[in-house]
Amino acid sequence: MSGVAHLFSGGVDSTLAASLLAERFTEVHLITFQRAGFHAEHKAISRIERLRDRHPDVKILHRFLDVSPFYEELCGGWGELRRHGTLALAPCGVCKVSMHWRLLLYCLEHGLRHASDGAAAGAEEYAEQNPRILMPGIIAFYAAFGVEKLSLAFRPGDSNEEILYRRGICETPTVKRTTDDHQILCSQQILFAMAMRVYLASRTFTQYEQDQKRYLDEKLSRATELTRLYLKGGPSDRVRELLERALRA
Repeated sequence: MSGVAHLFSGGVDSTLAASLLAERFTEVHLITFQRAGFHAEHKAISRIERLRDRHPDVKILHRFLDVSPFYEELCGGWGELRRHGTLALAPCGVCKVSMHWRLLLYCLEHGLRHASDGAAAGAEEYAEQNPRILMPGIIAFYAAFGVEKLSLAFRPGDSNEEILYRRGICETPTVKRTTDDHQILCSQQILFAMAMRVYLASRTFTQYEQDQKRYLDEKLSRATELTRLYLKGGPSDRVRELLERALRA
């Protein structure tokens, strides 16, 4: 295989996925997204040289891209709160859809037919890591445009920290939530935790999965529709406007 675009946060799971990708592809594009609310994005860079040392025959590229316009496009206004209630206050799922939307566009821009993220087992409250919420929709979203979506770090029962340590890419087998964790920080995770607390106070987790899936399926449908219009071209192109706004940021 040739090239793959990978959503790279610098954390354990996305770094392990990048290493596994380097065993399958000759060129790995690591994409780190930036937007308001993200902090310490530069921390992601520290893992890249270790990846290059571990995979010297693979071309490992890295880029920062602004995803803010895509996130704002999908967030909607106060109508979202009226229609979806507390879910509209939990931004993580919409944020992840916007990242995958921008990553898909990157694949199309660079002729890449594979995309990847660091989704891992064990945190099913996060929609992109839950096989009953967003994971199937994201796979179908990429497939609609001829791109295969991979999640090589999704390894139930395995310790990604231990595997990454054995590969010589981190210094210790205990990384997450320590000073050795190079994961990008997001202040809105606090808002997500609060929204989840309110939501689950009166509903089951199964209801959360069902409602969150309906909510995020709408976002994927919107991204799909706009991407198809973008590929067709035309005098009024929303995606092109979003890309231009991201470049000006």
